[in-house]
Amino acid sequence: MTAAATSSSSPSDNSSSLRQALEYCLDVLKMKQHFEFMIRTTANVPLAMVRTHGNWIVAMKLIADWNGALGHGGEYVFSQTQLYDFLALATKIIEGNKRASDNKIVLEILRDIMENYESFSHRLKSNYPRIIADVISILHRGIDTKGIRVNPISIGKYYQSRKQQVAMTKEERLKKSPSTTTTAAAAAAIQKEKIPLSNDELVERLVHITNRERKEMQKSIERLPNSDLKKISELCRNYSKLQHYSKLITIKEQLKNEIQREIGRELRSHELTRAANSIRRVQTYIENILDNKFTLDTSHGINHIKHNLEYGYSLMNLIELPRRLRIQ
Repeated sequence: MTAAATSSSSPSDNSSSLRQALEYCLDVLKMKQHFEFMIRTTANVPLAMVRTHGNWIVAMKLIADWNGALGHGGEYVFSQTQLYDFLALATKIIEGNKRASDNKIVLEILRDIMENYESFSHRLKSNYPRIIADVISILHRGIDTKGIRVNPISIGKYYQSRKQQVAMTKEERLKKSPSTTTTAAAAAAIQKEKIPLSNDELVERLVHITNRERKEMQKSIERLPNSDLKKISELCRNYSKLQHYSKLITIKEQLKNEIQREIGRELRSHELTRAANSIRRVQTYIENILDNKFTLDTSHGINHIKHNLEYGYSLMNLIELPRRLRIQ
């Protein structure tokens, strides 16, 4: 059974597919005796979660949560061999992925298991499968199993942060502010550049970019729909990156390498072309948004020029597009 076979878009297939994925994984981990207990928990898995992550990741999360559950008194932990097998199972979902960053973090986890397992605290051993499931989920879909978005570039920091949080003693955790000891806070810090600017910050940056009057700018952004306001805010926050890229626009290979280093994956030829075009036209894009000049195509409900420019920005992780609007 393959990881791909466990994911289905049909609601009627989700339960059986998740059951099959769970049964297969437990069999490999030599934990088949716990199947009936664990399968009862699948009834409480939200359909939205299965649709977001797929059956394979959900199955790995169920096993990881069971392993670290307080209901087991914290007594059961994976053996070193089981933990290695759990990692091997989890990575089936990203098999064939050529990104060097993916291989690097998987090898780092493998090395930790092989070299450092015996020195892990009991708490870290019991929580380690959860960390693995979250890391693989990020590599697969860009979000951990709690839905927190993490840039793949920052996956190493995320992994180390999770280990440090788990490894802390109770006294150390109490000393820490709650805002600095949660996974959500760690991921939020990593993704700070995606938080929309405040109204004043946005006006200030747009005035600088467009050289328009402040009052005129304030009125322009007040007219924007929330979706455009979010995109233009993300672009303004990342405008220094765009300026840096614009200086490399005539050096194709250098531009490609710089963007790839930033986003943590290879760019295909057509993606680089889209990204370069979006870099060249960022001033036009911003001013057209402010002046409402992107007229919708009545037959498709979108403006293709605007859509293509936004696709270029999303390729560089400068803005985030809704999944339904992304172009493959």
